Amino acid sequence: MKLKKSKNKTVAVKVVNDPLSVGVESKPCLVTLFDAKEVSPGTKALGPLAGLDLTGYAEYRLTLHFTGTEGTAFSIREMFGPAGAIDLVAFDVGGGQIGPRGILNYRAIFEVFGPKNLFIQVSNDGHEPFQLNGTLYAVR
Repeated sequence: MKLKKSKNKTVAVKVVNDPLSVGVESKPCLVTLFDAKEVSPGTKALGPLAGLDLTGYAEYRLTLHFTGTEGTAFSIREMFGPAGAIDLVAFDVGGGQIGPRGILNYRAIFEVFGPKNLFIQVSNDGHEPFQLNGTLYAVR
């Protein structure tokens, strides 16, 4: 029994229910995709080099940091299968342009269609090079 103070006196309070344990365990995974990667005009960066196996993960958040010339266009795709294979499957995630002062922080939440051999590809669709840093966050 616990005692609870009120304005004028102390009153006994009986706890009738134990705290509910929901048993939720999440195991996040944070993967560096790109670390100060220079992407020339008309080329693509693919990361991570070994691919990922995200079997069992449910939520995916992509964070990219671009540094380059303002207005430089880029596009982002998620790809599955052996790198360079003919049957590599690709889906568009998004794209845009580097913002004012030559910096852009890009964030996206997306679905993964095939969790094995996953790669993120960033294409430089502009006329100037940019530097790219990026991570992928996944939660079981």
